[in-house]
Amino acid sequence: MVDFIYRVVLILAITSFFGACEETNSWPPETKGPNLPVRYCDINKGDNDEAVIGYVFVDTVAVNWMLPNLLKESTVFEPSLYDLRRAEQILQKAFPSILKDAYDKDGHLFQKGGLDNYARQYAFLKGSDGKKYAFVNFVLLEIADLEDKPAPQYQEGILPPLPFREQMNISFIFVMDGGDAYWRAMLDLDKGELLWHQINGHA
Repeated sequence: MVDFIYRVVLILAITSFFGACEETNSWPPETKGPNLPVRYCDINKGDNDEAVIGYVFVDTVAVNWMLPNLLKESTVFEPSLYDLRRAEQILQKAFPSILKDAYDKDGHLFQKGGLDNYARQYAFLKGSDGKKYAFVNFVLLEIADLEDKPAPQYQEGILPPLPFREQMNISFIFVMDGGDAYWRAMLDLDKGELLWHQINGHA
């Protein structure tokens, strides 16, 4: 009986420690669509932070219009967590300067705090040759507002715009200017390489 109680306590302790961040290669069962919420612990196996950092777009209506400009004759696929973590590994390898709050090779200064300061929108693509790619759109977290906050007050009769966090789950965020608060990158998952990246300019 003591042995049984010990095992139960051990299991509960392990479960509470890992939570939704336990080691896995598939999306957690509580995930709801159409697009998949991504948490810090999904992109970093050693991080127990369950805060939402962005979305993987599996809603093809939201992605299909971009495909001709991103990768011709490609289709959207639902990635595994392995694919997601592969994309993040490529980003961290390609932009070590972001992690050090320094300038990148083109002279652009990324927001202090590096990659952790950006919300993501991912589209995982499969080319006509069967190779896997990932398009990642970045928005500064303080702008993305992924956490619930009180709605702003608007004049009576005027509908407020969608909170940015809701837009992040519906359509890709593209704005003019804004500097390095907005940028995007295309990754080759098979080769483990950054294909290109673009950073917004300043008005």
